[in-house]
Amino acid sequence: MPDPLKLDLADTTLVCIDIQQRPRTYWTPRRVKETFREGEAFTLDELNAAVDHFFEVLLPHAAGVAEFALRHGLPRVFVHWSSVQGVDQPRPNEIFRLQVGDYVIAKTQRDAFASSNLAGVLAGLGRRTLLLMGGHTRGCLGDTARTALTAGYRCVLVRDATYDVSILRWPLGIAEAPYTAVIDTAELLAAGE
Repeated sequence: MPDPLKLDLADTTLVCIDIQQRPRTYWTPRRVKETFREGEAFTLDELNAAVDHFFEVLLPHAAGVAEFALRHGLPRVFVHWSSVQGVDQPRPNEIFRLQVGDYVIAKTQRDAFASSNLAGVLAGLGRRTLLLMGGHTRGCLGDTARTALTAGYRCVLVRDATYDVSILRWPLGIAEAPYTAVIDTAELLAAGE
């Protein structure tokens, strides 16, 4: 799919990974020490820039992508962390205005295929192109995309509707996964005109 403007909407499903409702909380030295393993070296500046990116870039673009999917009748699948496998307690962000017919799936590992019923839901929908957004680009989103690509799905990533814990890791995660295409929200919206 070299030309994202030729996106076949009849064959496309929106898959959102880990855009939960959360407060805008900045990192502190103590929180960094409590959160990351020894050897993971992040600066407060790069972590806090990623917080700003989440709220100022990702959320408005992700809302636009979700609305695009709604307007064009694309199935919408929202995958989120759950603390206990098999217990459906995900919390999609309220900006998505969940609708009857949306899929909300709980996962317990980074790769949603390995820890949820995502594969079954997608197989039931019968669409082979995934319009992906969410994060982390070097974590859950990237791992899920790699599995989807291996399973034969076409994966179109909406770059400005993605995030990572570090603003420096964010573009690296995008570059590391062999997406079928990487587009911006503006390109997607233009394709639907």
